[in-house]
Amino acid sequence: MTDLLELALEANEAPVSFNLEEAGGYGPLPLRNLSVDWEVPFDIYLKVKKQGETDPQIIKGCERGEVFRRDWQQKLLDLKISCVYISLEEMDRVMQYLHHNLDLLLADPNKTDLEKSLRVYDAINIWTINFFASETVRTGEHVKLAMKYLDNFFDLIESDRHIILNLLDLRRHSYRISAHCLNVCLLGLAFTSFLNWDQEHIRAFGLAALVHDIGLIRTPRAILEKKGQLTEEEMAQVKRHPLDGFRMMQEFVNMRWEGLEMVLQHHENGDGSGYPQGLKISATQPWARILRILDSYEAMTAERPWRPAMKPQKALWIMRNDWEKSKLFDPNFLTFFVKFLGGG
Repeated sequence: MTDLLELALEANEAPVSFNLEEAGGYGPLPLRNLSVDWEVPFDIYLKVKKQGETDPQIIKGCERGEVFRRDWQQKLLDLKISCVYISLEEMDRVMQYLHHNLDLLLADPNKTDLEKSLRVYDAINIWTINFFASETVRTGEHVKLAMKYLDNFFDLIESDRHIILNLLDLRRHSYRISAHCLNVCLLGLAFTSFLNWDQEHIRAFGLAALVHDIGLIRTPRAILEKKGQLTEEEMAQVKRHPLDGFRMMQEFVNMRWEGLEMVLQHHENGDGSGYPQGLKISATQPWARILRILDSYEAMTAERPWRPAMKPQKALWIMRNDWEKSKLFDPNFLTFFVKFLGGG
């Protein structure tokens, strides 16, 4: 085998610190998901940058069918590599592997709830990347798998919703739509639990939050990552995404109607200045009003290519200001959200 785990890196090569981004057909997989002394049913890749070159390369580190050895794990840890990459074409194999490992981990009484939550997060992060990247996996069976993961999260946060907030403190440095949706989903699970919703409604809300921006996959990435102000035509393309997402998800029987309305209405403002329909607060679905708050908060407190992340206090101050000036948000849900973040 001639791979990077078997051979020493050349003097002019250096491993690249990870971020949880898809990169040229490859997705990220935190190292903690690889079981030592187990055969790995997919190829493992590393991101390496050669001296003098600007762009890193994805290079195979371990062949499919190889046993992932302990000395390989230690080598990666010594190099401060906490994430490897997998091919998006092998996502089905990856998901089966993660699902099997996760079942074993969740049944292990020696693992903490936070450790279990991290692994559920990893699994649903891979699921979300796959769902957003590949049209062929947007099936009812894949949606059922997401609901199973949401149930796992619910079981873990039922006794301590702060687990979700701890996960958000470790937020993935990713600008992808899928990462934003996953973080909004986590907030939604914890917040609706704080509101004492029953499990059926929490999981339905979480599923809709997980896919609420799916319509943005039809918006050119250059527009989504543009650092300057969008043109009128570019903004018009962005404003189509709630309707596009609604149309994409309405064929799934797993989606409650309230969840579909969330997807459609999550950019409506209380004063009627939102899109795509310009609805005022009395005409918007209550779940959509909650998502409007969560969506705004997560977007402001996450790092973006054109700006650093805001502190939570500043984000909440801006949101309260927006409510006082223009009544953008539902005042009752906004009040509860502030209490939720404050541990009240």
